Amino acid sequence: MFAPGDDYFKPQARDAARSLVPENMRAFDYAEYDGVEESVDDIVEFLGSPSFGQSRKVLVLDGLDEKTAKRLSAHASLFLSGPLTVIFSDPARVPDGLLDNACVIVNYVVPPADVRSWVRKRVGKRLIEDQAVHELIERTAGNFYLMRSEIDKLLAYTDQQITIRDVREVVAKTHTVAAADLVEAISLGRIDRASAALADLAAAGVSDTTVLYDVEMGFMRLLNAKLVSRSNRPKADLKAWCQRTQHQYLDDRSVAAVLAAAARVKLRDIELLLDRLEDIEYRTKKGLISNALTALEQLLSEVALTIQSA
Repeated sequence: MFAPGDDYFKPQARDAARSLVPENMRAFDYAEYDGVEESVDDIVEFLGSPSFGQSRKVLVLDGLDEKTAKRLSAHASLFLSGPLTVIFSDPARVPDGLLDNACVIVNYVVPPADVRSWVRKRVGKRLIEDQAVHELIERTAGNFYLMRSEIDKLLAYTDQQITIRDVREVVAKTHTVAAADLVEAISLGRIDRASAALADLAAAGVSDTTVLYDVEMGFMRLLNAKLVSRSNRPKADLKAWCQRTQHQYLDDRSVAAVLAAAARVKLRDIELLLDRLEDIEYRTKKGLISNALTALEQLLSEVALTIQSA
C-alpha cells in the first residue's frame, strides 16, 4: 500500500496502519523507519522476525532514498512473506519486485467537505471565496501536495480576499485536468474548449509521453463508461475499473460527468480516436513526430471537420 507523501495523508496512513495491530502488540508488530540507508539492517530484522501477536505486522517507511530502496530490493521476499502491510510515503521509491504484488493507492476517498475544510485551514486567517476554493480543487485535481504549494502562491499574490479570479490567474491546471477537459470537449463536440485544453496541456510543461498517457486514459474511461451504459451495468463497475486499472478514485459527480460525456459520442468514434492516439504514440516514440501536442492539434482539426460535416 503506497500512500502519497503529503501532510494530509501521512497521519491518516499511519493511523490506518496502526489500527491493524492490536494495541498490546504494537511495541513488537508495528514499526516506523525514516528510510535512510542506516535503517536497512533494522528494517530487515523487523521483516524477518515472527509476529509476537500471531497477527498482522505493519511497517511504515517514510522518506525512502534510492540507496535504501536498492538495498531493500535484495530482501523483497521478506516483504512478501506472511501477513504484512507496508506503507511507503513515496511510491517512486518502491523496492524492485514489490510493485506487481501491491495494492497501489494514489488517491484516498476524501469527502468534499473535508477537502474544502483543509483548504480553508491552509489559508489561515485570510478569506477565500467559496468559488475560489472550488476552482482551486478543480484545477489541481484535488491533489493535496499541489494545493499546498498553490495556496502559498495565492497568499503571496494578494493580501486581500482570495477570489476565483486570483485562482484562475495564479493556478495552472494540472496535466491530468487539462487532458480530462480535452477528452470531454471532444466528446461534446466543443472544439473551442478542446483548443483551450490543448493550451493548458502545453502550459503544464510535461513530457509527450505523459500527455499522451493522460489523454489515452481519458478516452479509455470514456470507452468503459460507454460499455457500462450499454450493458446496464451499475455505476460501481466503472468506479471499480478506474480504481483497479487507473489507480484513480471517481466520486459520484465525476462518474456522472463521464457517463454524460459517453452518452454523447458513438462507441465506434471512441475506438477510432484510441486507434489514432496509439498511432501518435508509436510515431512519437519512433521519432517520426517531434511534438505530440502538434499531432493532437491535427487530430482535433480532423475531429472538427467531422463534426461540421455530420
